[in-house]
Amino acid sequence: MASRLSVLLVDDDANIRRTLALSLKDLDCSVEVAASVNEALAKSKTRPYDLILTDFRMGAQNGLELVRAVRQARPEALLAIMTAFATFENAVETVREGAFDYLPKPFTTPQLAHLLVKVRQITALRQENRALRGSQVRRDYFSGLTSVASQRLEEFTRKVAPTEGTVLLTGESGTGKSELAKLIHELSPRAPGPFVTVYCTTLTESLLESELFGHVKGAFTGAAQDHAGKLEQADGGTLFLDEVGELSASGQTKLLRFLQERVFERVGAHQPIAVNTRVIAATNQVLSDAVAGGRFREDLFYRLNVLECILPPLRHRQEDLPVLIDRLTRELSPGREVVWPAQVQARLLAYRWPGNLRELRNALERAILLSNGREIREADLPAPLLEADTAASPGPLRTLEDVEKSHILATLAQSPSLESAAQALGITTVTLWRKRKEYGIS
Repeated sequence: MASRLSVLLVDDDANIRRTLALSLKDLDCSVEVAASVNEALAKSKTRPYDLILTDFRMGAQNGLELVRAVRQARPEALLAIMTAFATFENAVETVREGAFDYLPKPFTTPQLAHLLVKVRQITALRQENRALRGSQVRRDYFSGLTSVASQRLEEFTRKVAPTEGTVLLTGESGTGKSELAKLIHELSPRAPGPFVTVYCTTLTESLLESELFGHVKGAFTGAAQDHAGKLEQADGGTLFLDEVGELSASGQTKLLRFLQERVFERVGAHQPIAVNTRVIAATNQVLSDAVAGGRFREDLFYRLNVLECILPPLRHRQEDLPVLIDRLTRELSPGREVVWPAQVQARLLAYRWPGNLRELRNALERAILLSNGREIREADLPAPLLEADTAASPGPLRTLEDVEKSHILATLAQSPSLESAAQALGITTVTLWRKRKEYGIS
């Protein structure tokens, strides 16, 4: 049985409030009413309604003022506008301000019922997401670490999570981009909403667009019914685009339109759909190089790159290894004490971890499983760790400035561009430019 929705109905006309409240109750909703924007704002602060349904024009005030105020306080709130002045331009404006949908006046009971179906779908997805999140232990790869790079990453996360800005995460494979995206969502006001992931590398061009934007019945062979895409499913929450650099030219165009206008169209349809979804994108590519090579739209790159974060590889923050090993051990073997003897720890700390956090987690899991409850031995480690030289001489002592300058020089020599060098170093291009000037590197 469909769950009973809580609706706040806002209209300055008493007759409309009374008639529409009866219709909503017949559609299995519990209804509260408000006659003004101020009254609705006061009520919205007392409880989280499943839907706030408001008239567009109410004397000197209008529904958009209510949308702006409520969305600022509760980004996950679903608001719909009723208007007798329904045009595409009005629809775009309401969505830009954060409305979930709009109903053109006069509307029929089936149209109202269709709106409530969408609200119920989103509410169910949010409940499922909360249940899944509650059953999982967060993999805390980023907080409380000692390296400068990790501390900067933690500070970045704290600052951007409460915002509505689009985030672009870049870095090598395995650095934890998907985990950081989840953490940003969980620390944001959108945390009660869904977190939906699209893996752009796993689908063909046509299937990827259908998966992301949805399709209508008959849009292509096999499209037997309408399908809501991930962008719709993430309404009120966050959409994570993993490996966004793999999007097709057509997909890039549609995504750009959404980021600009907050509307999109399903494959095979011409009716714009408005959703309130935050986008976090990730890539292991250097997107500026892809732009220069004509493989990625420059305007989309700048739309995505509002808040950029470069995740440093593990080899550039190896002082974090002891803490990470301890956390992952407790995650992989809850309630059981795992002993890492000194010679095994030396192997773990000496290795360069080209696969980053993903490789570290896999290596620890393998060792714990093979040990079968006994003390872990070197033979339980993967072959690459056993081949690493733990006895190499550290050489003469050097200042931190000398080490940093040498490392920057070596990275620049191996990188095809300044952007890729900055990404490998885990810093921005502006910081790299400043470092080069500081050390006299041409």
